[in-house]
Amino acid sequence: MAGEAKKLFFASEVTLHASRKDCWVVIGGKVYDVTKFLEDHPGGEDVLLHASASGDATEAFEEVGHSTSAVSMMDSYLIRSIKDYVRPSASKATDPWSADVLPNSRTMQGNKVTPNPNTFLDFLLPLFVLGLAFAAWYYLTFISKNH
Repeated sequence: MAGEAKKLFFASEVTLHASRKDCWVVIGGKVYDVTKFLEDHPGGEDVLLHASASGDATEAFEEVGHSTSAVSMMDSYLIRSIKDYVRPSASKATDPWSADVLPNSRTMQGNKVTPNPNTFLDFLLPLFVLGLAFAAWYYLTFISKNH
C-alpha cells in the first residue's frame, strides 16, 4: 500500500467515483474512498455523495467544523493524492467576476453591515446580575452573621 499511496490521481479520475457503490471525496488535495463510511456518516450519506459529485469538498468540510476524532479517522480512508492540486476557492478568489462564487462571510467582507445598536436590555441585564451578586454578598457577610 505504501507504493500505491505515492501514485497520484488526476482530478478528472476522481469525478468518476460518485455513487453509493463507489464514492471518493477530495479534501485538501487528498483522495478518500468513503464508500464504506456512507452509512455511518453522522450527516447522512447524501452529504458525502453531494461532496463527491461536486469535485472538491475541502471548503464544505472545513465549514462544518469536524471534530479532531473525525479528522483523525480520515487517514484510514486515504487512498491517494491529486496531481497538481489547486484549491478551487483560491483559484476562484482571483477572479472577481466569477459567477459561481456564492456570497458568504469570506466573499462579502467588503460589504460590512452595521450591527444592530445595543438595546437597553443589553446594558440592564449585566447590571442586574451584578446588583444581585452584591446583594447576596452583603447578606451573607453582614446580615446572616448577626442572626
